[in-house]
Formats: sequence, structure tokens, C-alpha cells
Amino acid sequence: MNARFYGVTSIGLVGVSIVIAAVVIFQGSWLLGIAYLAGCGLGLLAIVYAFCAKCPCRGQCAHVVFGKLALALTDRRPGPYTRAELAAVVLGLLWLLGLPQPWLWTRPGLAVAFWLLNAVAVLQIRLAVCPGCANAHCPLHVVR
Repeated sequence: MNARFYGVTSIGLVGVSIVIAAVVIFQGSWLLGIAYLAGCGLGLLAIVYAFCAKCPCRGQCAHVVFGKLALALTDRRPGPYTRAELAAVVLGLLWLLGLPQPWLWTRPGLAVAFWLLNAVAVLQIRLAVCPGCANAHCPLHVVR
């Protein structure tokens, strides 16, 4: 299978984990569920703007959707990432993955499913997507 398959499925797995988290949060509070989903949208946009938009591979991104979003939303030039850009990525990920933890762990089975989905996504990205990416500025880039 090719990197695009793993890029798309990894994003899908993260998406399913976010849906699981949102459902659990909505069971406790509609307002917090809406806030979580709105924050996820903003977090993903922050990641796309701060990280994906500076990737030289965004036109051929194995994650497809993020590359196309980066091309459509901005014309940023590829280059090294600043601390602020990396901080935006970390904050976006903390919102997506960290914020729902108190609610998820009230339902341990769903918390485990959430983390298993994300673990598989990370493995797919590291083992199948990253090796084909030429973004030398990425902190996870491995020199071949």
C-alpha cells in the first residue's frame, strides 16, 4: 500500500477518536461538546497554517486533505519552523488529544479506544508517511 492510503487512513483514525471524545463530552454538557468541536476546528486550522503551509511537500502531501488545505488557505513559503509555529502545533494537538481526557476516563473503554486509534495513526504516519516526505525542516524528519 502507498503512503497516501496511510496518510488518509491516519487522519480518519484521528477523526474517529475526536468523534468518540466529542460524544463523551456531549453526554456531560452540550455547551462543552460544542466548545470542544469548535476548538478542534481551530486547532486543526492552526496546525495546517503553522506547519503544513510551510511544508515543501504540501502539493503531494500523503495526508491529501491537509496539503490541499494548506495550498488553498495560504501561500506561505517553505522554510524552518519558528518556536511560535511549533507551539501552535503543540497547542492544537493538546486541545485535540489532551482536553477530552477527564471526560474520556469516566468511560475507560472509550478512553482506551481513543488512544489505540491515535497510536495506530501515529504508527502509520511514522512508518509509512514520514519516510516518503522530503520536508527537511520537520522536527521528525529522518535524514536518509
